[in-house]
Amino acid sequence: MKLYFGHPGDQPDYHAYEALQIFGGACGMPEFVPWQETMWLRAEEDVAEGAEGRADAEGTGAKGVREEIPVFSDSKDLERYIYILMRDITGYSSPWGCLTGVRPTKIVNQLLSEGLSRDEVMRELTGFYLASEQKASLALETALGQKPFLDMQAADPDRIGVYIGIPFCPSRCLYCSFTSNSIEKYKKSVDTYIDLLRAEMEATAEIIRDNALKVESVYIGGGTPTSLGEGQFSRFISEVVRIFIEPSEHLREFSVEAGRPDSITAVKLAAMKSAGVGRISINPQTMNDGTLRLIGRRHTAAQTVDAFDAARAAGFGNINTDIICGLPGEDMEMFSHTLDEIARLGPESVTVHTLSVKRAADLKRDERRNMLESSVVGNMVEAAAARLAARGMRPYYMYRQKNMLGNHENVAYCLPGYESPYNIHIMEEDQTILAAGAGGVSKFVAPGVIRRAFNVKSVEEYIARWQEMADRKRDLFSNT
Repeated sequence: MKLYFGHPGDQPDYHAYEALQIFGGACGMPEFVPWQETMWLRAEEDVAEGAEGRADAEGTGAKGVREEIPVFSDSKDLERYIYILMRDITGYSSPWGCLTGVRPTKIVNQLLSEGLSRDEVMRELTGFYLASEQKASLALETALGQKPFLDMQAADPDRIGVYIGIPFCPSRCLYCSFTSNSIEKYKKSVDTYIDLLRAEMEATAEIIRDNALKVESVYIGGGTPTSLGEGQFSRFISEVVRIFIEPSEHLREFSVEAGRPDSITAVKLAAMKSAGVGRISINPQTMNDGTLRLIGRRHTAAQTVDAFDAARAAGFGNINTDIICGLPGEDMEMFSHTLDEIARLGPESVTVHTLSVKRAADLKRDERRNMLESSVVGNMVEAAAARLAARGMRPYYMYRQKNMLGNHENVAYCLPGYESPYNIHIMEEDQTILAAGAGGVSKFVAPGVIRRAFNVKSVEEYIARWQEMADRKRDLFSNT
């Protein structure tokens, strides 16, 4: 079957495109045809290339049926209409229905704030958005767990989060699209980067003081912060403490994405512990050595176990672990092995990702992407949820990305009391976040207002323009 989508102008309507993208991974995107006035969708059996085929694509031939798309005043209605049309034509249904947003729980939290009951929220998710009962329940349960954090923020809106980015890793993973650079390639620039990052942090702290803000969370991510050398890391973490931790009287979370097991040492763990870091992440993604080699992670499953043991010995009682459903070459048995091994390690929280193949990731350009197509990814997502629920874990934040296998989601589960406030607030966009470092994104949040300031992603550009990054953050507050 060949699909064509006619649209006014050079580019299709953004919301129409978002609805069509739901089907991109399962059925492929339609061919876009610039048209004069209306939007339409045409489905037909494959036709020979040439003038006759093109005439059919433009809706003037005799083959196929062209469905006109009405004009809607609400973009949600447009997305729903196109979703139903595509669903009926292709036979594919997304587990999230016509919901295209990154943050499903924002919709749920909004509905709850409007006074809808839990049953009414479920009916909205399954009735209007056409989500499955399972996904609707997941979104509702996650939102209900977030409520105490959202209520606290609403009662004290001067609380903010601080993000600090270290854009280096031991190696780049095949699926990665984040701001990440080889620490070996940039080893001559790392000290300079850290010096300028400290200067940006100082400027950020000044903004915090000038606006009487209260730092609730400090979150160090990347990249892999622990890819820094032991001396570099110790000096860096002490500067974070001096600039943000010691002055704060409202801190609830100091978290470090320790990340790659092969970058974690006893010296770095001791530096974090003495600095007062309360939560760290050790992220194997999989406990299968063959997959680790395939995706470019230069560590073994045994090194993950060693990193956990060392972290426990250092006194860390709040460890998060990331795993990924749908990694190249993995089947249900291999994923179950990962779940078994993670259960033995006993982290306090587990973030279950569904593989997303982004344009910026090497996997998008690599022939191994053909290994990704798997009908079991949904079973992996369900198995992870069931296993973690059996351990007493509940979902506390979630988000979706484009190009996710099976149109699923990323969900963080934790034992009660081990939620990360930073992760909740950044997803719900109810708290100002000030970010320092390459690739950081700052958000100024006020009632009815979200303003963003983007830091450059390139290490070279950051080194040349760090002062501009600090000025962009200050400008966020210029209209308050």
